Amino acid sequence: MARQPGYCILIICFLIFFGCTLKMVDTIETGDKTALKSKVLIATQNSQFKGEVLSEIKKALGEDVSYIKVVDVKRLPNESVDQYIAVVILNSCMAGRPDPRVESFIDDIPDKGKLVVLTTGRLDSWKPDSPEVDAITSASTMSETDAVAHTIADKVRVIINSPKNI
Repeated sequence: MARQPGYCILIICFLIFFGCTLKMVDTIETGDKTALKSKVLIATQNSQFKGEVLSEIKKALGEDVSYIKVVDVKRLPNESVDQYIAVVILNSCMAGRPDPRVESFIDDIPDKGKLVVLTTGRLDSWKPDSPEVDAITSASTMSETDAVAHTIADKVRVIINSPKNI
């Protein structure tokens, strides 16, 4: 009988670990991958709010982009941003910091002007240190998904239509 508390603790730890890890977002590609311009990379995390924002961003951009690739934030370090005109990152803030891969990615990218970053959190309002990064914060309020998505889509259009990209 002395072993039962140990097993209970092990089972609780197992459930907490798997309950706290988010399911990864599937990689999705839409449009013409061979297009030379107007390619957008979107890195996101799995949440209902971010899923709705992502769906609305894709609708809002519509004809403005020729190709969109969606990846999980965890796969962001594997992406080469040189082929994209804009990179959108939808990430969560925990304890005042984003996912370390997001922060490292932002630090390492040479052309920070192609980045649009949305950070969600209850009280956290992390933004990248670099002023070139177009960053916004939002609570994960479902009634705000359209407004947040259209704000992001507008920022992507500004990048696409900037003189250096025409």
